[in-house]
Amino acid sequence: MNLKSCGIVIALVLIMFMSAIETSIVSLALPTMKVEFNVTSEISLIFAVYFMAIVIANPIVGELLDRYKIIYITVSGLCLFMLGSLLAGISQTFIILVLSRLIQGLGAGVMMALGQIVPKLAFEIPLRYKIMGVIGSVWGISSIIGPVLGGAILEFATWHWLFFVNIPIVILAIILVIVTFNFDNEQTQSKDTDFKGMTLFYLLIFVFLSAVMSRFAWEINLTLLFITVIVGYLLFKYEHKVQSPFVPVSEFNPTIIVIFVTDFIYAMMLMGYNLYMPIYLQEQLHLSPLQSGFIIFPISIAWLALNFTLGTIEAHFTRKGLYLFAFTMLYVCGVLIILGTHMPVFIAGSLLFAGVSFGIVYTKDSVITQEETDPSYMKRMMSLYTLIKSLGSSIGATLMGVIYAMEISYVQLHIHNIIYATFIFLTVLVILWVSLNQRIKK
Repeated sequence: MNLKSCGIVIALVLIMFMSAIETSIVSLALPTMKVEFNVTSEISLIFAVYFMAIVIANPIVGELLDRYKIIYITVSGLCLFMLGSLLAGISQTFIILVLSRLIQGLGAGVMMALGQIVPKLAFEIPLRYKIMGVIGSVWGISSIIGPVLGGAILEFATWHWLFFVNIPIVILAIILVIVTFNFDNEQTQSKDTDFKGMTLFYLLIFVFLSAVMSRFAWEINLTLLFITVIVGYLLFKYEHKVQSPFVPVSEFNPTIIVIFVTDFIYAMMLMGYNLYMPIYLQEQLHLSPLQSGFIIFPISIAWLALNFTLGTIEAHFTRKGLYLFAFTMLYVCGVLIILGTHMPVFIAGSLLFAGVSFGIVYTKDSVITQEETDPSYMKRMMSLYTLIKSLGSSIGATLMGVIYAMEISYVQLHIHNIIYATFIFLTVLVILWVSLNQRIKK
């Protein structure tokens, strides 16, 4: 790679690192924040508004990129994130802190979407596989660095510095972006904004999240799901008539639909491994947060290594065969963990199979969406792809938490609940890919 390409990769790594680490680094300060602001259950808003803002920002990025150069959108996202970090760091009230996290989340949502779009503009396959592997592995690396960095900061300073530490990183990222984010194949165009489609789309997301994540009576949740279907139908019908739709429904062919469904389910399963495996390791095997981080780190190692060889691996498979191989790897990981649940080192080795699985699916899902959508809609589709992943992560964090806590008579350990749930999800995906094989591009 030349110097410019190295600068692009470093900028992307910094961008994704800041977005990913914000959960693990801030969580360590929650007990102190609860006491200082005199709040109890409301403390969860610090995370809830952050993820909510990400969901809001993800889909709008494609709309903005049709009109403005990617360098301007990236710098704007970084500035929002820096502003949110600065305001959070100087917050004297809980309300100001929550509002600051909302601003920070908007910036993170913009940055996360760009992490899927920039590699398409900057790199060709197979180098793009490697770059996306590096970017994808940042999420796992942050799970290690987050507790270490957060603990070190809290040892010598107050929780405010958990946010201030982002500012020099953002400044470095802005400099790299200004220098390197100039792409010859980037195109912008003037289009009418589809305000009605945008409104219907955000209404769809709001009702859907309310239906699946709120603890209403089942009748209310069922009604909200019914409303979701109605709004989705209205959105689909309307966007077919619009010349420049906010949601390019014409791009959702069978291949793209299956890819989005696969990515959504994989995002939920990844939350099961990333969030609740450390909880099991700490609560049941009495490991420290840092030790549990090292146990799940093989997911990132295998993920990164896989992407450096994915071009060679996929040459030996059909598209369906490659995905079925990935699903099998996660099956194998689950079986091994069940057999060696009380052996941390054995669990770490088993998670290598999970890393291979997640690496294949996430990278191929992203590249297929990049390559098989109309170039004029690619940025919007990648923004929607990022949104699907964010929704899967948000819903997965909640759903897997419920599953983990369930008391099932024939299941001895709560972590086994997560594993059995992934088996069910994987079986659904296998059936989906096999049954729709004839309609999916080879």
